[in-house]
Amino acid sequence: MFYLPHAPSPRANVHEVADFIEWSAWRHGVFSAREANQAINQLDDNAYNDGCDDDSDSTAQELDEVFNEIERREHGCRGGYPFQLHSVGSILRSRTNKQNHRFLIYRYLLLCTRLNMSANRVHAGLDGAFLLEKLTAQVMKNCLGESRAFSEVFGTAESGGFPAKVQRLCDRLGEGGGYVSADGSRTFARDAKLDVVSWIPFSDGQPGKLIVFTQCKTGSSWPDSLGDLSPEAFLKTWTRDKSTVLTPIRAFCVAEAANRTRWHEISNRGGLFIDRCRTVDFSETISDELTREIEIWTNAAFEQTVTSLT
Repeated sequence: MFYLPHAPSPRANVHEVADFIEWSAWRHGVFSAREANQAINQLDDNAYNDGCDDDSDSTAQELDEVFNEIERREHGCRGGYPFQLHSVGSILRSRTNKQNHRFLIYRYLLLCTRLNMSANRVHAGLDGAFLLEKLTAQVMKNCLGESRAFSEVFGTAESGGFPAKVQRLCDRLGEGGGYVSADGSRTFARDAKLDVVSWIPFSDGQPGKLIVFTQCKTGSSWPDSLGDLSPEAFLKTWTRDKSTVLTPIRAFCVAEAANRTRWHEISNRGGLFIDRCRTVDFSETISDELTREIEIWTNAAFEQTVTSLT
């Protein structure tokens, strides 16, 4: 794991190095494999050399796979990738298009992954982690069908006490029966790992509908949280009816562009998995208000990160 603005170590994985190259291309306008190799191997003056002829030789070989990963990201974002690979050689250029708000969203998610979000999540008075919950709510609405689906933030970005939020959720769903504590004791839960709830209602208003419970995570340590959210346990613990007619689907949304070689494992543990590229892919319709908040946070966070290098 590494935090911007520092370069990753020679032992960094493909996805960390790809993030560093993207951020560097964003900062400088263009960034090459040669420059990445130099930046990474300036760290600790070859301190990671454990039997290789030269760390830079090893890194250069691994950079081929890094640029393959970048190409996969470009394809996965479906027109929303804010960088362009040079047709000849391993060179990445930053792209600007104010009309394409998905470029902004990708950059926001990049910073949400590689900044220390425990200590550096608030910029320009906006909380980057809370913005991810708001963004996920709109992305899930798009995934389910923007014209019919409902999707809203349940987690810490939403004001109100936990019992009131559960009651409101049950009222909105028309299922669950309302809030109740399993043992009648005082409630200490903040969101019980549930950040966003999405559903597709029928016009008849009857119970029995597709519902999705989503957990959101910034940073890169999210694999430790896979499986934390259990829709069944949530309903049994906090609702009067202990269930909905159909058990909600479990989803997991992260700011990172995930390792494709671990996709099946991640999905088996976390449910419907939405990573950075999938978020950008389904960000065609995002409110002007949220887009503006993301832009303000991203510009402020990027400026602070660049300034810290001077």
